[in-house]
Amino acid sequence: MNMAKKIPVFLMLLFLSLALPALPAEAREVTARGSGDTREAAVSDALRNAIEQTVGTFVSSETLVREQLLVSDQIYAHSKGFVNGFSVISEQVAMDGRYVVSVKANIDTAPDSALMRELEKLNLIRHLLRDPRIAVTIAEYHAGARIPDAAGETEVIGALIEAGFTRIVDISRVEAVKSGKATRALLDGDRAAASALAAGYGVDYLIVGEAFREYVGNIAGSGIFSCRARIEAKLLKADTGEIIAAKGFLAGGADISRNAAAKAALQNAGKLLGEYMVDKLLPYAGTLDKGLQITITNAYNFSRLSMLESELRKTSGVKEIYIREYNNGVAVIDINYSGSPQSLARILESSSALSLTITAIAGNSIGASVD
Repeated sequence: MNMAKKIPVFLMLLFLSLALPALPAEAREVTARGSGDTREAAVSDALRNAIEQTVGTFVSSETLVREQLLVSDQIYAHSKGFVNGFSVISEQVAMDGRYVVSVKANIDTAPDSALMRELEKLNLIRHLLRDPRIAVTIAEYHAGARIPDAAGETEVIGALIEAGFTRIVDISRVEAVKSGKATRALLDGDRAAASALAAGYGVDYLIVGEAFREYVGNIAGSGIFSCRARIEAKLLKADTGEIIAAKGFLAGGADISRNAAAKAALQNAGKLLGEYMVDKLLPYAGTLDKGLQITITNAYNFSRLSMLESELRKTSGVKEIYIREYNNGVAVIDINYSGSPQSLARILESSSALSLTITAIAGNSIGASVD
């Protein structure tokens, strides 16, 4: 008799377990409370608190404090969009008439989830890279002659925009770039050329390269033409000329005309290069200890300069610091610092060792002058 009663219950549980949707492999179940003037407002507040708890497990408290407004506007204000599902597990109306609820929320934290993609963009680009200004120049050739169609370059720019970089600088009108001289100089390791673009156009990073396309043939007499392209480029830190990454890709293309096939080949190669550059730039940006360079003019008192160095060593976020150059009152200081140049600039201006005025902040460089 007992078995007869247990079997239907077992079947019912089995049915329910199959019917209920499975949580994503990396979903988190978070319990949080919220309050509000209405039940809906209380639920929204609870979901926001659930997201805040989750974000706190991935982002340091120091970063959250420093970037409080940004995270609040871009993450917490859109909490519902990052929640896969939730249930209200308790609710009540307080003595003051406000609603108080507890929710159990399912939040996807897989690397490709909406929340993690947004955190990656904000944490790597906005905080560490500070949404840098990036210039892309790729000279493209066919049969040894420069061609105006920037098919490969366009694909690289598209990959950067898709990754969340918003400030792409158009330097195509610069005469040296149009002629290919700047491209060749940069590829040959001319740091002065990189610095000139950095200073003249406020560029933080450069992707510079060359692309070549050639006709392969008519595919088996079908009237479909085949072409292939090779694209090679370097990712440079503009202010110093440091090479962050370098790579080349081969790709093919086919179409009913030679020009269309050649363009397709360049586009395919450019897409591969763009994805590669994004993959290299984001981890580079993700290094917490960023190399910054401080140039101080009118620094004729070296003992005071040494006092500044000692003072900065004790600053939170500073890992390494040393005076790279000192000549005729100009000091160049290299520093590994986990914060932004703006926050370091504020620290410099409040220094007790030297009275400094910040004269420039560009990319990973800070300019200052002794008053």
